[in-house]
Amino acid sequence: MNRLRSEPKTHASVFISLILAALVVVAGGVMHAVYKNSQVKTARLIDQAETRMDQTRLKIRMIEVNTDELLDRFDMRERLRENGSGLIDITPADIEEVAPARPSPEVASARDST
Repeated sequence: MNRLRSEPKTHASVFISLILAALVVVAGGVMHAVYKNSQVKTARLIDQAETRMDQTRLKIRMIEVNTDELLDRFDMRERLRENGSGLIDITPADIEEVAPARPSPEVASARDST
């Protein structure tokens, strides 16, 4: 019943379980750091994609503005005059309405058979 003073008071399994618990805590900390790093990388990739999308939207707007400037009829008329174009203005009487051509029966029957 009485223990000798030379015997260890704690069993070896206590030390082993403490070492295992420390390893689990360290592994959890490392995995947390790895996952957090991957989240940061993903957030950076998302920011880069959004920046590229914003730049592309800006480019599209600039192209639309340039296209509208090029298609402005009054500016186009001035540019044509400056370039010495032989094109002349037309009147509404010069406009002809053309009815769309109707497909021949052979074409229609070929469409129906497919």
